[in-house]
Amino acid sequence: MKQIAVLFEGDINRRLGVFNAVINRVKHLQQIADYKIDVYMLQVYDGWLMRRVRHTKRVAFRPDEIDADGVKVHVTWFRRRWSDAILHRLFHKPPRALMRRLHRLGWEMRGHDLVSAHDRIMGHAAVFAGEKLHIPCFITWHGASIYTDPPRDPMIKEMTIKLLHKATCNFFVSQGLLDKAHAELTDGFPAEILLNGASEQFQRYSDEKRTHMREKYGVNNGKKVVAFVGRFEPVKNVTLLPDIYQKIEERYGKELEFWAIGDGIQLEETKRLMAAKGVKCHFTGKVPPVEIPDLLNCVDLLVLPSSLEGLPLVVIEALSCGAHVVATNVIGTAEAVGRENAIDLGDNFVDRFTARAVELLSDGIDQQLPPEVSWTATATKENEIYHKYLD
Repeated sequence: MKQIAVLFEGDINRRLGVFNAVINRVKHLQQIADYKIDVYMLQVYDGWLMRRVRHTKRVAFRPDEIDADGVKVHVTWFRRRWSDAILHRLFHKPPRALMRRLHRLGWEMRGHDLVSAHDRIMGHAAVFAGEKLHIPCFITWHGASIYTDPPRDPMIKEMTIKLLHKATCNFFVSQGLLDKAHAELTDGFPAEILLNGASEQFQRYSDEKRTHMREKYGVNNGKKVVAFVGRFEPVKNVTLLPDIYQKIEERYGKELEFWAIGDGIQLEETKRLMAAKGVKCHFTGKVPPVEIPDLLNCVDLLVLPSSLEGLPLVVIEALSCGAHVVATNVIGTAEAVGRENAIDLGDNFVDRFTARAVELLSDGIDQQLPPEVSWTATATKENEIYHKYLD
């Protein structure tokens, strides 16, 4: 039996985004392939002084292993170093202590036939293992490691380009993200597209259960629910939500309920802007992940006005739960929601965005996920690629 190592950076207290994507990829690959898959997660944490400076919380419980939806995850803890911060911020040099730890982790992959990492940090460990242990190494790129970090930081850009060329193959979660890497970083590196999917709990409930959920969350059956789900931060363009909600309300002309699900640095600012516009919106704050499928089964339309995305899981999850989605046409969103529902940023964006939102609310449009946007399809393709290097 072939032995595979899967590496990613995560947080045991925030099992969202990439964390969920990794676990789902592993689960579905295990279902169709005869591999022994070992999963390793790096969690970076701050000491006392770093917490004061960075305004982060103390991680009191540091287990060596966790169970993530039936998948055993080995956790490697690394305390952020002042020396690394100084090297990076002041001298634009790689963080030495972190790189040494990643190299040690790479050596720990002895006995594996293949190593597959997610994003840049653990990509270093995978490439090191590939070079020193002479095994195939793969890196999956999810989003910010391509479209945010390299453009902002020349050192990270240089390191990312090296990783792209050193990996046996690079996996991208959307064609748009691969195009972004080609346009703004480099080309000539090996690459394949492995789209994200939705976890099994994200599915359209029966009409009876959907009615029960709407009653649970206080939604009148005559109303339609328009919602934003995500982090309240600049890249999500959340300060446009008040204008978007106001114009949808004006144009739709029927009863609506507006939700904003999540938290972040721009939450309070968004609340103030919503109040100034006179829009009644239910802000949930941070919601336990287990509740998200229930909430999405109450939602009729999800809006995502982000300025950057890779292939956002939230739109895949919303569509899987039976909601419509209108989003910005950035990088990979159109690959999930359809080009007609992905609105270009630019002049009159809010007007064009809300016009499509009202059409989706009014016209009974059938909006389905493409069949290739599924974990089963992704695992099948991933397995075929691995076999080329393992047989």
